[in-house]
Amino acid sequence: MAFRSGRMIDLREGPNVPLSFDGFRLSWKSPGWQVDGFATRPVQNKPGIFDDPPQHDFAFWGLYATHPLGQTQRKTLDFYYLGLDLKYAVFNQGSGHEKRHTLGARVWGERGLWAYDAEAMYQFGSFGVGTINAWRVAADNCYSFSSVRWRPRIGLATDFASGDKNPANPDLQTLNSLFQSGTYSGRANLLGPDNAIRLEPSLGLFFSERLTLSAGWGFFWRQSSNDGLYGIPGNLIVPGNGVKSRYEGSRPIAQLDWQMTRHLSTHVNYIFVFNASFEEQSIHATTSMSYISPWITYRF
Repeated sequence: MAFRSGRMIDLREGPNVPLSFDGFRLSWKSPGWQVDGFATRPVQNKPGIFDDPPQHDFAFWGLYATHPLGQTQRKTLDFYYLGLDLKYAVFNQGSGHEKRHTLGARVWGERGLWAYDAEAMYQFGSFGVGTINAWRVAADNCYSFSSVRWRPRIGLATDFASGDKNPANPDLQTLNSLFQSGTYSGRANLLGPDNAIRLEPSLGLFFSERLTLSAGWGFFWRQSSNDGLYGIPGNLIVPGNGVKSRYEGSRPIAQLDWQMTRHLSTHVNYIFVFNASFEEQSIHATTSMSYISPWITYRF
């Protein structure tokens, strides 16, 4: 499944095997609304055919509604509720039974040469013997200069997601971004939005209708200095270990897209990773790296 911005539910392209689900989905559509409801369980991947059993200790369900604002489809409002029940979840605070509910809203569209996308969500529930109280706000805005050569488009993405305030307290404030897109920190899929602040200015150039270049530079901080860093699936990748430094690092990104024919396109994406002092202080290691990913797409 993929819903709208992909900040909570999306298809993940990356180096790992995608997570598959068994379940059902019901959709209802009218001139003013589209509503999707679903209830699922992840399955355990086995090498045979039609033999993947569901994980009975893991359930995911929700409701997603979309409503256009005004007489056109250029402004749209989304509402959603998502539920997660996981018997064994791991955070910087520790492990336990996680039962989490997410309420969210998103408004997106265009106004003249401006394009905007803003989303906010609140999470509550229980983790072990404690309660969950987490949040996230994100916005992605851009402006296009249509009368200038190469039609430059400048943008700014901002994303703030809560982290745990005190690992000794049983209550949990770490956001769970569930099954969000893997491109939060670029196609290298290194860092997820849980306990993170992201600021990323960007520039897009349209050399022709078939050839475009986009570039950006993302800067990342921990929202709470008492929590760690998490990966795209929500796994803890760097524990806090008492380190107070918030700045995690930055990632310049560039991507070239060439629409060769009506059906065939080629793409190249490059990322360089600058890690800051937090990783060195927490796990006594610093790693900078380059990541390049070329791919070809054929659409029937």
